Amino acid sequence: MEPIPIPFRFDPESFQINAPEELIPAVEAVIRSILPNAQFGTGRKLEVNVRWTDGQLIVQVVLDGLTEWSYTDREIQDERYDEDDRKRRARERVRLGVFTVIGEAYDVAPSPWGILTGVRPTKLVHKMIDRNFSSGELKRILGNVYGLVDEKIALLLDVAEKQQKFFHPNPNQPIGIYVGIPFCPTRCSYCSFAAYPLESHGHLLEPFFESLCVEIREIGVLLKELGVTVESVYLGGGTPTTIQGQKLTYLLELVRTWLVTSETCEFTVEAGRPETLSRETLHILADSGINRISINPQSMHDETLCRVGRQHTVRDVITAFNDARDVGIPMINMDIILGLPGEKLSHVRHTLDMIGDLQPDNLTVHSLALKRASRLRKSPEYLNIAQEQGEQMAHIAADYCSRWGLAPYYLYRQRYILSDLENIGYARPGTESVYNVQMMEERQTIIALGGGGITKLVAPDLSLVRLVNPKCPATYSQQLESSLPSKLCQIRQHLVV
Repeated sequence: MEPIPIPFRFDPESFQINAPEELIPAVEAVIRSILPNAQFGTGRKLEVNVRWTDGQLIVQVVLDGLTEWSYTDREIQDERYDEDDRKRRARERVRLGVFTVIGEAYDVAPSPWGILTGVRPTKLVHKMIDRNFSSGELKRILGNVYGLVDEKIALLLDVAEKQQKFFHPNPNQPIGIYVGIPFCPTRCSYCSFAAYPLESHGHLLEPFFESLCVEIREIGVLLKELGVTVESVYLGGGTPTTIQGQKLTYLLELVRTWLVTSETCEFTVEAGRPETLSRETLHILADSGINRISINPQSMHDETLCRVGRQHTVRDVITAFNDARDVGIPMINMDIILGLPGEKLSHVRHTLDMIGDLQPDNLTVHSLALKRASRLRKSPEYLNIAQEQGEQMAHIAADYCSRWGLAPYYLYRQRYILSDLENIGYARPGTESVYNVQMMEERQTIIALGGGGITKLVAPDLSLVRLVNPKCPATYSQQLESSLPSKLCQIRQHLVV
């Protein structure tokens, strides 16, 4: 099989852009989504023309006077659109034109997601559903305006339909809670999250833990005072189960006392690293009322696990999973990553065969993303992942999930992701993660505590205010006393409106 290049290239290129001033940022962003190291001011000439004639939008994009793309948009005249929508549509048509001509000029594989380069493509669908666009209209818009292929259109509409039941009329009643614990046994080569290895940063754990307990109590006091109910609580990181024994028991009891309410239906711990899941730890989780955990092998090949910096084996995954079932944790999610270094289609099938024997309730299928902060991004030998192989891996995973009775219920995308694909959460009906949907779609307020936590305060018009905690555990501990009063004040003002 001849490799097809991934849909971006890291070689440097330069462009002179002639376009309406307000559209230049959009043009540059599209070019950099394909050519991340592109520079602007000199080089190849890219001309963009936009005009309105009799209410119709006409867009033309020309590269070097040779490669041309043009379109006349009449659909934007629909009365459900307003003036802001029409300005946005001009940008979208320009983006699709630039995407097309640059892709052709550099022989870059077209993205199945068209110009939807953002993390949350489902948000667009939900906004259109809010305006009473039909399924047929959505299909035409997603294909014609945004350039999605039919497979991704069907996936988006299917996921969006499943997610509707997780949205509430009031975005601030109930809310979700996230607790970030930014420590891990080791740092994986693909990771760019707030995850600090215990070997080098373990001395920061104690002051971080003390500060986190303070934030939990203070946020809890405020929520109880305001009568705010909590639908989901999610402990993430990092790997929260790097905290063990009495400390873990104390932490979970503190969360239950101050953050869990009678309406809390989901209490998740991201126990992703199986080497942290002793029988004692699993009993602590079960006894504390945890009803959902993640055990994340990423691959069921010991050679791959060693290659990417994991400290556990496949046997550790199986033991942790079976022990979690034995102690009575009701729902177990597993994560895998497609496109890890050295893995082929046969590796993916073997991983899925072994996971199928375990029968998890959820499976999150990630496509490898070459993130800026990850070690893999700095390794050129991993930049030529085959587009065709990535797509086949994703189709294999989808087929296995379908046979197991797991259906897609949330998804998100990342830059420089394998084959320009997506990450998909699959679940058996009734086991979908409330937190995952609400965090991703940003229609319910999420209050985030701990290292790297990003609070999202959602207004009735679905606008957002973000409050960001420091990723570094040392900075978090040092700044909490001075930053927490302001955070509490902002949350109070938001919730009492």
